[in-house]
Amino acid sequence: MVRTDGALLVSDPWLEGAVLGEAWSLVDGTTSHAALLDILNAAGVPVYIWCSRAQPDHFSLPFLLRFRSEFRGIATFLYRPGRDMRIGEELRRQRLPVGECPDGVTVALAGDLRLTALANGDGDSACLISCGGRSILKLGDRALATEAACHAAAPRIGRAASRIDLLLTGFGSMGWCGNPEQFAVREAAARAAVERLALQVEHFRPRLVVPIASFARFARADNVWLNGGRLSPPELLELSRLENLRGVIRFLTPGSSIDLQRDTPGTLGAAHERALEHWAECWRKRPPPLPRPPQASLGELKAAFARYRERIATTMHVLPRLLETAGPLRPLLVHLPDLRQTVELSYRHGFRVKPRMDDEKQTAHVAMFSGTALQLLRSEDGFDTVYAGGCFWTLRRSGLSTFGRFFLPQRMGRRGADRHRPLRMGGYLWRALVGRMARQLQAALR
Repeated sequence: MVRTDGALLVSDPWLEGAVLGEAWSLVDGTTSHAALLDILNAAGVPVYIWCSRAQPDHFSLPFLLRFRSEFRGIATFLYRPGRDMRIGEELRRQRLPVGECPDGVTVALAGDLRLTALANGDGDSACLISCGGRSILKLGDRALATEAACHAAAPRIGRAASRIDLLLTGFGSMGWCGNPEQFAVREAAARAAVERLALQVEHFRPRLVVPIASFARFARADNVWLNGGRLSPPELLELSRLENLRGVIRFLTPGSSIDLQRDTPGTLGAAHERALEHWAECWRKRPPPLPRPPQASLGELKAAFARYRERIATTMHVLPRLLETAGPLRPLLVHLPDLRQTVELSYRHGFRVKPRMDDEKQTAHVAMFSGTALQLLRSEDGFDTVYAGGCFWTLRRSGLSTFGRFFLPQRMGRRGADRHRPLRMGGYLWRALVGRMARQLQAALR
């Protein structure tokens, strides 16, 4: 939350409750939507709320509903229009005031408060906030993950701000990251997140770095293994990769504040030490895992997939069937361990139960419990929810890629790349094809 004399800007408020079908929960449970609304109602200045992406840890529907009923001031929700149309559509459906921030355009908010939205991948956005001669670069948990990406973004960011006073960025990774036995995969992901942080600091040379966006845990019985290998803040700072950067990195606790006109890494030293103790204690806590969704029957799954195909046909017409016939999409084999059954999902042939065999686990692409499979098929954002929540296993080397490609039509429709927008649809398919070819080439070169 950024306060100025004339406005208050909040970014991505997810402050309570589990998200993604209760797959993620917050590490610190002391914050609440009610407390934030008390602050906003007492502010006495215009309020702006920046929404960087449509995923519920950034775009909380419970917060939107409570905000609509309880906020008593002047507010505007800000987002970057682009490939993902869900944010604008949902805000308008909730009858909330909306302001668009086009990619790379500096938008004046109140007084000298400015916000520049910066596109970062498919539906994701970073932003640059400036006021009072100070600049804040908020990258979140996915932005600029490689040296090439940082180098490419530097000129755009440099044109909007001559220096970065505060960098807000993630320090970990959330999402599916290997099967339960693949601990090395999660360790590699943790190292990659540290490398991302280090590259960002080295490229943009901020006066101060406050890590954000990674204070969550995998919370369900069918994904808790994904917490293994994730680094706590004290563990992160002990790594040799950050040895020359520790002096500008300061962790803080919820409710802490920074005066960008006066504070330095030195003045925040005591708060940083308290924060390290706080987060170390949060990391040590291991609350009982939340239950996975209730078991679903084969009949429920069959009916859900029939409705899924109808929805996809409405937005994509015959395209999924053509792609499956031509080969880019393949029927998806899903093993359901709680039902001890493997099923096939096909755009051409529908839902089919496979005969039980001794090696049926080896023939399937992915495995998940039946309740998760029902969530996958019923939710309009099912694939993104299940993938980010990490509540599945891969059973073949090609399992993850087959899983992702099969639900490409769902993701296209949710991002507005449907038959009503043929150019957008063609562009999405082209990017998906080029990305697949690049991954195949990279794998071949290894």
